[in-house]
Amino acid sequence: MIYLVSDTHFYHKNIIEYCQRPFRNIMEMNRKLIVNWNSVVSSDDKVYHLGDFAMAYFIEGQKESYKQAYIRTCQELLAQLNGHKTLILGNHDAKANVSRACGWDAVERQVILNGFLLTHKPCEPQGYLANIHGHVHDKLPFYRREQGGWYFNISVDRTEFRPIALEYIQEVFSGVKG
Repeated sequence: MIYLVSDTHFYHKNIIEYCQRPFRNIMEMNRKLIVNWNSVVSSDDKVYHLGDFAMAYFIEGQKESYKQAYIRTCQELLAQLNGHKTLILGNHDAKANVSRACGWDAVERQVILNGFLLTHKPCEPQGYLANIHGHVHDKLPFYRREQGGWYFNISVDRTEFRPIALEYIQEVFSGVKG
């Protein structure tokens, strides 16, 4: 199966308040995101993370640069998450070369998948079935039609804090485009 997810923001304390996520702290949020991910994604599945994966987590007493802490944090998180994982760079992710050092199977700016355009930020889907994106968290609905085409917002804030199957998006798209 193919799964899509965006805006996990592991270790990002401010995202809890910004999006009114139902977690007391980042550790509770991280645990729930990991459990939810692994409850739907198997080790053989493919996962496209549409950006804003994590912030660097600093361990008290350990001297690390932000880059070192970011790479270590992402490596530790990725090791706990099922699936073959591709990152589509978001505005909170490190540059491509640093993100590649984290252990992603691939790092891209955008991907075309089964006729859908996968990006971090919403982008007019000219020539594609729809744009699947993140970035906007809970500010836009799960799907919408605008003058430029169809859009699917798969921020975890819209997907019950878990990856969503591409198959489900295809079903919804078939139903709404009518």
